[in-house]
Amino acid sequence: MTRNSNRNGELGSVPVRSDRFFAAQGEWFFSTREGTPMGPFDNKREAHQGLDDFIEFMYLAEPRTLSKLYAALAS
Repeated sequence: MTRNSNRNGELGSVPVRSDRFFAAQGEWFFSTREGTPMGPFDNKREAHQGLDDFIEFMYLAEPRTLSKLYAALAS
């Protein structure tokens, strides 16, 4: 049984977490925090790698680039 707990650095109550990965019509996707589906990927392992790459990009991107990305995801 998995116990929900805060991640390193998180304070307060534990948020509801759900699986970010899903398959549709034989292809795999992950969802961003904003709920935007990203993909398709050939399999779940590749979707995991895509999420890792996306998180790295978000961490390294300049604020101006992130602003443009958020605008694109919102439209």
